[in-house]
Amino acid sequence: AKRHIHMTCADAQEFDLKDKDVVSVKVETEGRALTFGDVVVRVSDSYGLAMHIDTDESNAAACGREQYGEIVK
Repeated sequence: AKRHIHMTCADAQEFDLKDKDVVSVKVETEGRALTFGDVVVRVSDSYGLAMHIDTDESNAAACGREQYGEIVK
């Protein structure tokens, strides 16, 4: 699946985003900084705020299960 962020309607409003917007997300981990491009925003009130990336991408950025990032428009 393409990397994406799930968020509620309230989250989308807070971030000034809408369903199917495409953003970048910057993460900084111990000794590494990486910006994921082409991240699709998926908005629904049945979602919780979370970004989904594949295992290889997570390993490349040295991300843990609870890694935080910054949305870059």
